[in-house]
Amino acid sequence: MEILDQLLAKATGVTSNSREIGPGYIFVAIRGRTTDGNRFAADAALKGAQAIVSDCPDNLPPLEIPVLVVPNARRTLAELAAVFYQHPSRNLSLVGITGTNGKTTVAFMLDHIFRTAGFSTGLIGTISINIGNVSFPSTLTTPDAATLQQYLAAMRQQKVSHAVMEVSAQGIEMQRVHNVSFSCGILTNVSTDHLDFHGTFPAYLAAKSNFPALLGSEVPLIINNADHYCRTIAARHSGPLITVALEDKADITIKILNTNNSNSSFTLTLTNPLPDISSELKRTDIISLQLRLPGRHNIENAALAAAAALLHGVSPTILAKALSTFSAVPRRMEIFHHANITILDDTALNPGSINAIFETLCTFPHRHLIVVNAIRGCRGAAINSANALAMANWRQKLSFSLIITSSLGATSLNNTVTTDEKSAFLTTLENSNTPYIFTNTLSSAILSALDAANPGDIIALLGAQGMDDGYKILSQLIHTNRQRTFDQTPLETARIINC
Repeated sequence: MEILDQLLAKATGVTSNSREIGPGYIFVAIRGRTTDGNRFAADAALKGAQAIVSDCPDNLPPLEIPVLVVPNARRTLAELAAVFYQHPSRNLSLVGITGTNGKTTVAFMLDHIFRTAGFSTGLIGTISINIGNVSFPSTLTTPDAATLQQYLAAMRQQKVSHAVMEVSAQGIEMQRVHNVSFSCGILTNVSTDHLDFHGTFPAYLAAKSNFPALLGSEVPLIINNADHYCRTIAARHSGPLITVALEDKADITIKILNTNNSNSSFTLTLTNPLPDISSELKRTDIISLQLRLPGRHNIENAALAAAAALLHGVSPTILAKALSTFSAVPRRMEIFHHANITILDDTALNPGSINAIFETLCTFPHRHLIVVNAIRGCRGAAINSANALAMANWRQKLSFSLIITSSLGATSLNNTVTTDEKSAFLTTLENSNTPYIFTNTLSSAILSALDAANPGDIIALLGAQGMDDGYKILSQLIHTNRQRTFDQTPLETARIINC
């Protein structure tokens, strides 16, 4: 590492992306799952890289610049980037949020609370990167280590004091958050997802289970204590633990007063003093809160965000004000109303999120429910079969019409549904005797739902990338058919439409 320290002293940048190389850079060649970065070492040298770092030197071409061999290139990238940018996370109150579902919503909630409290904030997550008053779209839930440290350094430069970031299981496994200093960690829940990357649920759980090690022995971890896997992971944490649970024994207990299709009210009861970061709340207390979002899962999300805010010194009064003014995150249980039809728009990535959506829909008054679901593309057959089974199980409890689509032409190449994924989804429905309509295109699926809808109905637009344009298409169809007369024709439920 002494040689690396000498190189860092005169380095102009650190990256694992050869396209970013400039004179004086250190290029860390990472052998990925689909691309071997060692193949681009010669190109990096031509662009002026001063050194190559690799854990697979046999894969490198002949080079005329220094090559440093390390045990783990990903970890070394994180270490080099943290040093190059002078450990910016140490100058921030940075909250790391992990879990299968709820990361994005909790991150946006906590960012809104911090801003309401008057803090200068930053956010790194699935939807966007926010650095003070500057915001731009995100490409990864957790960026690569060098990019992540660059964002954190930009936050420090912009005088950001409080920041939140989503920490994915992939980000943990790939060492992206190594050498990041957190002031607090949040664990929302754990259920089946990302089988395309991790292969099995135990492997996915193992990656999540490394989150406490990132925090260390002095940083508090907040968990959803109602989740079995959260409790299992928390047992590995050596630092302060704050448990949050709905009507169950915990450090912070949630009691739901009311939840409907537009808002929720609940209380938080603090049964134990919180660890002393800067919180003024040191005694047992009850906090009454309002939220302009429906659903038990959103109440749990809000409670986790509230716990982190209290730990960082936000008063109950400011907390209540912030949550009462918080709006839905894009495509996370967004609710719209057109022609007396309620539209729910949600990413519905996995069985856990599907269950949360239908649990919430059960509380919505409606005449008829029409579900349009986009199959997940390039995520594997296993998760699509699991999602289909979750819907089939709900179809036995709740009456609804189901339209499935491959969203052909409405996604990027990286999100295109494969034949195996389509087959896995539809075969699972058929094996469970679940009636459905299938359409290849998203627009035809939306049109089928709209043609069948009448006042008092709900249209649920569910799915990740394949449904991203769903509400836009539905809005356009409504706009061009304003004079449509609603009829009482029932939606057919056992035929295939190929468009």
